[in-house]
Amino acid sequence: MKKWLIILLCLLPVLSCVGQKDDPEEDPIDNPEPKPQPDPESHQDPNEDQGPYFRRSLILDFTGTWCVNCPKMQTAIHDACEQRPGRIVVVSVHCLSVDPMALASESAALIKEFGVSAYPSAVVDLDPSSLTSTSSTELLLSHCDRLLEARGDACGIKISSTLDGGALKVDVEATPVRDGSYSIHLVLLEDGVVAKQVGASDDYVHNDVLRAWLDAPSAFEGVTGQAFSASFSLDGAAEGMRVAAIVRRDGTADNAASCHVGEQIDYQHEPKI
Repeated sequence: MKKWLIILLCLLPVLSCVGQKDDPEEDPIDNPEPKPQPDPESHQDPNEDQGPYFRRSLILDFTGTWCVNCPKMQTAIHDACEQRPGRIVVVSVHCLSVDPMALASESAALIKEFGVSAYPSAVVDLDPSSLTSTSSTELLLSHCDRLLEARGDACGIKISSTLDGGALKVDVEATPVRDGSYSIHLVLLEDGVVAKQVGASDDYVHNDVLRAWLDAPSAFEGVTGQAFSASFSLDGAAEGMRVAAIVRRDGTADNAASCHVGEQIDYQHEPKI
């Protein structure tokens, strides 16, 4: 009996270890399996990798149906637009009362602001230093390049428009990329107007014809990254016409964008390289 008691006492430590793991690091309680991590791509901000806002140049074309040399300027502007597709917004300002497409008050105000005294004349980005009467595509594009380089990145522009009969409502939103004093202007444009043109023909086709120019009621003290907006209403619009929003910063054009009436254009960005 005493012999069996001694054997049992010797086996007790062995029996007490049955079912235990030799390596504590493999214990699922102390070391649970790591949880799967979320895919960072699935939570990525869609605007995080966007580049700078899409930049456009603005050309004011001071013209007239009575002007024998004005078709030459329009040809130069047309060629510039073909060389820079989607990069140029054109506004044809018909001048003097003998032109049936002239807007008396708006045309006179723009002529005075930029000191226009010869026809044809063009102004780029609302900068008086770019005033030229030479119908040269290369000169127009050189002014565009100079002013684009001077201003660097430009604000983003978003346009939303609705057309109900002839009543047009337009909302313009802009997001600046630098602080400054900003203003928003809206122009109504018409293409494909067939009218007599001295120096060309009786069925000359006029495009980008200025039909209305509206100013936002107040300026905006723009803060980088903080959007500001203005709303406009006007009558006399028709399908096929276009609206263009011009955003000025400290006097000159910071950017411009356009779309057909009744349509919208969202913020656009430069393509990735």
